[in-house]
Amino acid sequence: MSTPLRDFPAQRRQTYAFLRDARATCHVHLLTDVDASALRRDRADSGGRTSYVSYVVKTAAEAIATNAEARTVLRDGLRPRLATVEDVHAKVLFDKTVDGQRCVLSGSVEAAQRRDVADIQGVIDDHKKDEVTPDGLFAQVRRLQRLPLPLARLLYAAVLRDPRRRARLQGTFSVTSVGQEPVRAILPMIAGTWGFGIGTICDTPVVREGEIVVRPVFTLSLTFDHRVVDGALAAELLAEVKYGLENWS
Repeated sequence: MSTPLRDFPAQRRQTYAFLRDARATCHVHLLTDVDASALRRDRADSGGRTSYVSYVVKTAAEAIATNAEARTVLRDGLRPRLATVEDVHAKVLFDKTVDGQRCVLSGSVEAAQRRDVADIQGVIDDHKKDEVTPDGLFAQVRRLQRLPLPLARLLYAAVLRDPRRRARLQGTFSVTSVGQEPVRAILPMIAGTWGFGIGTICDTPVVREGEIVVRPVFTLSLTFDHRVVDGALAAELLAEVKYGLENWS
């Protein structure tokens, strides 16, 4: 019996183009555990309106903004070039259903280092509520989905050729979360310099001041492009983000 073939879903063409681009990135992954006690208290004070993704976006944006080397974006090719961007844009991934097809779409939180966490949450909420209409927040993605796959790939590559445009559209860094499921960690694919992954929060025994206590803990991963930055800087950045999240105020 032959296996029937079907066309690649139009709703996932942007993901296909992104992954073809991301394959050129030299991924290296780092992991750390984050005590979310301070975040949980702040969420309770805000009525639970703030997502953990927003805290990571804000903390990571501030950490990246203070280091020019961390704001470096690569333009690859026969003559690789580097650009240092001023604003730190965050790319956030959203699980959407478009015309009956489940897919992942990305939205941007522009200049995230200059926004407070409530403002960041507002941008994320707007993307969550958007129904992926031709004139909504995901309008550019909808236009890309209508193109034949080879043309979509060519257009994707051409638009992101400029590193500053890449940083604005694809994010200086990205954040993706699997915290809604009992999944400990995700190691994201990236087409930029940085990508953070958020796992589910679990009550976990930890040692504090010589005693075993239970704390809400999640695994935070950092994927970085080794062509652009080295492991020492990446480890410092992840440690700074961990500290900021655990000492949130």
